[in-house]
Amino acid sequence: MNAGGHIGELALRRRRAGEAPGDQAAAIEAHIETCADCRMRLRALDDEQRRFEDEISFDRFAAGVERAARGAAPARRARPHFWVTVPALALAAAVALVATFRDPARPPESGNRTKGGAGITVRVAGATGQRTARLDAPEPLAAGDRLRIGYVGGEHRYLLSLSIDDRGAVTPLYPEQGASLPVPPEAKPVTRYLPDSLELTGAGTETIVVLLSDQPIDVEAARRAARAAFDRAGGDLARLPALGLPGEEFRRTFAKP
Repeated sequence: MNAGGHIGELALRRRRAGEAPGDQAAAIEAHIETCADCRMRLRALDDEQRRFEDEISFDRFAAGVERAARGAAPARRARPHFWVTVPALALAAAVALVATFRDPARPPESGNRTKGGAGITVRVAGATGQRTARLDAPEPLAAGDRLRIGYVGGEHRYLLSLSIDDRGAVTPLYPEQGASLPVPPEAKPVTRYLPDSLELTGAGTETIVVLLSDQPIDVEAARRAARAAFDRAGGDLARLPALGLPGEEFRRTFAKP
């Protein structure tokens, strides 16, 4: 609760995203039943998401991927090179990003926001519409599904994202090379979506890792760290340990068709 006795902004967003722990989720539900103000704020978040889906329809979400896929190797993800703007409330315009580091002594976060409210959301667009990727198990994908990665930078200054599949292939996503990209400062928690949609090609499972940090990291160093973590796990993505990079690490795993 905040100083006014209402649910805090981060807790409300986590409840809507399904990220709130069970005991906290129950307390939030009980409060919402009796608090008209918090119910109104929750409806505003629902409206915010609907505006995002109205402006970024599936066609725009996926636009250009087919063109990119025709020129891509079968095992690579297809990624168009265009920027898409999103509603200005909590979904700000897509921006340049920065990679970050994590404390190797800490396990990766499952998706709950931590430092200054940092966290990620992955939206999936497919034939049945849009949905948010689940936290507790691999998100099943259908052929042609596309992904958009959203993040809340919190107090962090940099972001880097990569993926690793169940064969150990590591693919840098944002950025594709060089060093991590900068996260814009936030006066309050804001979900920003990375530019372009992604398609995870091939079969099996694949994990997307987002690193939020206070200092930039080299993409090649992150790629080597991801491969080393995969080897330590014996090739089992479900047992993938922390990459050993300073910062906060967030993940989503997907089951490809």
